[in-house]
Amino acid sequence: MVNTKMLYAWLAGAVGMIVLGVLWHRVIMGGFYDEQGAAIMREEPQMLFVILALLILAFLMAYAYPIGYKGGSPITEGLKFGALIGLVAFLPFNLINHGIFNYPLAGALVDAGWHVVEEGVGGMIIALVYGSGAAAEQS
Repeated sequence: MVNTKMLYAWLAGAVGMIVLGVLWHRVIMGGFYDEQGAAIMREEPQMLFVILALLILAFLMAYAYPIGYKGGSPITEGLKFGALIGLVAFLPFNLINHGIFNYPLAGALVDAGWHVVEEGVGGMIIALVYGSGAAAEQS
């Protein structure tokens, strides 16, 4: 069920993941990603699609979080939830990219590991917006 809290959780999670993603992929590890993806990267990334993808991911996370919430600390539960989403979504995706494209395994594994962190933090943000009553409020 979409409600105001879910919309706030979605937007807060999306902003958090977008900011973290830009810092990681462009500022902290930009050279690594440029080197790893040299054979398949665009000259200029189409950031509109990257932002759209993260908005979709954050929406799905904000929608799904209360469904599985069973109680406990929003920080712990959000981190576990988000890290699982990062692992489920990005490890297989990056391994497929390694298998199909000329994308090095090191780049695929580092990126998958990063997304466990990024979505883990996004999950914590989403969980904090929902608070400790997430499951009850969605009934």
